[in-house]
Amino acid sequence: MAAAGFMTGDAVEVSSEDDGFRDAWFEAKVARYMPKLHRYTVVYETIMDDADESRPLRETVDGRFVRPRPPSRPTAGGRFALHQPVDAFYNDGWWVGVVSRVAEKERQWRYSVVFPTTREEIEFAASELRTHLEWVDGKWVLPESEETPAKVYETGTQVEVARMKGNTPIAWLSAVVVKAIWKSNFLVEYKHFRNLDDTELLREIVDAKHMRPCPPHASKVKFDLLDEVEAFYGNGWLPGVVAKIHTRSKYRVKIAHWGEEREFSYAELRLRYDLVDGQWVKASQNKSDMELREGTMVEVCSDDEGFRGAWYAATIVRLIWKKKFLVEYQNLKTDDETKPLTEIVDFQHIRPSPETSVVERFKLLEEVDAFYNDGWWVGVISKVLKGQRYMVYFKPWSEELEFGHKDLRLHHDWIGGRWLRSSEALKL
Repeated sequence: MAAAGFMTGDAVEVSSEDDGFRDAWFEAKVARYMPKLHRYTVVYETIMDDADESRPLRETVDGRFVRPRPPSRPTAGGRFALHQPVDAFYNDGWWVGVVSRVAEKERQWRYSVVFPTTREEIEFAASELRTHLEWVDGKWVLPESEETPAKVYETGTQVEVARMKGNTPIAWLSAVVVKAIWKSNFLVEYKHFRNLDDTELLREIVDAKHMRPCPPHASKVKFDLLDEVEAFYGNGWLPGVVAKIHTRSKYRVKIAHWGEEREFSYAELRLRYDLVDGQWVKASQNKSDMELREGTMVEVCSDDEGFRGAWYAATIVRLIWKKKFLVEYQNLKTDDETKPLTEIVDFQHIRPSPETSVVERFKLLEEVDAFYNDGWWVGVISKVLKGQRYMVYFKPWSEELEFGHKDLRLHHDWIGGRWLRSSEALKL
């Protein structure tokens, strides 16, 4: 099949590398085969054309994203097993997941399926599931018969699991590995979280990319100003920076994803380490220092009421003392509106100008920065309008505002000395 290619009219499934569609397979039929290019024009059976929703979508795809439809395979005992890899029919396609819960409701079996790469858990009827098979070397094989990589974590290993905001870890939660499930998926049990009825510790199936070994806990007599640390809050370790020192045992830390400061005791802090190529590296060593010299273009945030949450374009005028800088804003003016505003700011309130990429069209639920009141404010595309116009929802204000395409940019977070892209899956 792979050598000869699929013929016109063959029933196939098609995948994609686009964000939001990875790990899904969509039913289609081959409309045309281009053997020299090894590409197919396919017509989808469940996806409609945006330009005409009465017609199925037709597109040309690379041959590596096309496979035959898997055979129907009866389940052992007539039902799916706990922790069994399955395909679940959801949002017009088949998504690979793992059965996380089995329950009988109204004389019918219902299955909760977790999707480890996104951490979502959804309930399905048996008719919406199928046994997961892998297309390997021109034949269908069960997951357990595949060659799988060596286990990353053994049963009983102490680990930390990321709590995610889009693609960015915003906290690390202590857990222990209960068992390996399949491929890079593991069942873990949290140390400090309990289930909804508070009867036992919470368990979750997660992908190894959301896990890490426990970092080293280096002894330190005291923390210094601007030390990169992790603070224990809400049963997890949150990355931040020491903003103020009250006493040797009390510190104010600016938490990275909050943009706000909170007081912590010495016992609630640890130096932050990043896992780089399998080795623990102190965050300040891993961080590629910003070249904050005269003339550097940066963005500046503020803790003042009314400005919190926004980033303002500025230029470094000069270094004042240690890690304090005089900056000149691009869009903020003095009170008499005659010249650009200048201000002395701390290093912790400065970041480099973010990466910009050309975006032809923003998508629904995509996280963006919107230029409003002379600064960039983070929000979510809540509605796509005509003429390259968008409604953007700002969660802190519970408010929607309309923007043109030129006043928006993709949102990135500056964490650990690099820009990280946020996910489209941010929930309102």
